[in-house]
Amino acid sequence: MARMFLFKALLEEAHTLDKLEKRRQSTKIRSLSLLTRDDDYVSVYRLSKELIDQLEYELLPLIKPTKRRGKGLSTRIKLLCTLSFLANGSYQKIIKENIRTYLSQSSASRCINEVVEALNNPAIVKKYIRFPQNIQERQMLKERFYKKFGFPAALGCIDGTLVAMQKPAENEERFYCRKGYHARNVQLITDADLNILHVDPTYGGATHDSFIFNYGVIKDHLEALTNAGEEVVLLGDSGYAQRAYLMTPISGAEDNSAEAYYNDCHLTARNSVERTIGLLKGRFRCLLVHRVLNYHPDVVAKIVVACCVLHNMCNRAGLPAFTFSEDERLEELQTIAEVQRRQTRDLPSNTDLALGQLRRRNIVNRLWRSRHN
Repeated sequence: MARMFLFKALLEEAHTLDKLEKRRQSTKIRSLSLLTRDDDYVSVYRLSKELIDQLEYELLPLIKPTKRRGKGLSTRIKLLCTLSFLANGSYQKIIKENIRTYLSQSSASRCINEVVEALNNPAIVKKYIRFPQNIQERQMLKERFYKKFGFPAALGCIDGTLVAMQKPAENEERFYCRKGYHARNVQLITDADLNILHVDPTYGGATHDSFIFNYGVIKDHLEALTNAGEEVVLLGDSGYAQRAYLMTPISGAEDNSAEAYYNDCHLTARNSVERTIGLLKGRFRCLLVHRVLNYHPDVVAKIVVACCVLHNMCNRAGLPAFTFSEDERLEELQTIAEVQRRQTRDLPSNTDLALGQLRRRNIVNRLWRSRHN
């Protein structure tokens, strides 16, 4: 009996020593400078070392230090863990075995939640995602669109995309898209240089793009500017209703006509929002439709905003783009197209529609007159 107690005590002591040694090893691994080239940082975390340093400094007051024996987890480690997850869309089990983070499952989960929450801080969001607030900022955006695409009065382009998520425990019908598929419908407004000016991830996948726009703050803002006499428009696809401040394609335009020329200019300029979505999901693969985010809908919305903040940082710094495969691209397009066919559009009043068509006719005529200039 004494030998059994002695043997048990030895096993417990060995187990304790193993855990202590593993903790020491993980601390040493996390302290190693494993990446030496800036290209390595970008390929693994999507941000350059300089941007990671900058972001770490900005998030430092927003992330509480981990209290545990030893050194604990630094803000740097929490940030790298989260960036790795967002960039690869891998499950946390994969992240915890990555030598660059070397975290347990529970630690990785806490890190992601903390950093995503910090990236959703109003001060951070307002710094990196900013819709133009004054006439000077709006004029700069319009001039940029006109210089690149020849389209007058355009502030930006608008479109929606889906981000898949697990079946929610409550209000499933808001997020239900098709059999076995649930998602957030994320609406983006982008500028001519593929920066995100506005993001609304608050609606479920069952909601149509036009409904999100019609009940959003940007519509009211543009409507007020238009009523005040300022010419500002967004460019959207045919899923949106034509309005005085939202230009859509003209259906049934004849070849070589003014309407067809307008459609060509509109399509070329509007392609910028589709390119932005491609860049966003290419950089942060956790947003791809076949990567299901196993989080509460509110957390999924925060992950989307975090990725948009990081995208603008990368884009403005001129970092390289990451594209997804042709198969992934087709899957994105097919899934989103199928969902949109099942959604009910929100239509404007006859007065709004008539005014929008009149404004569009003016732009059609201006484009047609200036086509040879």
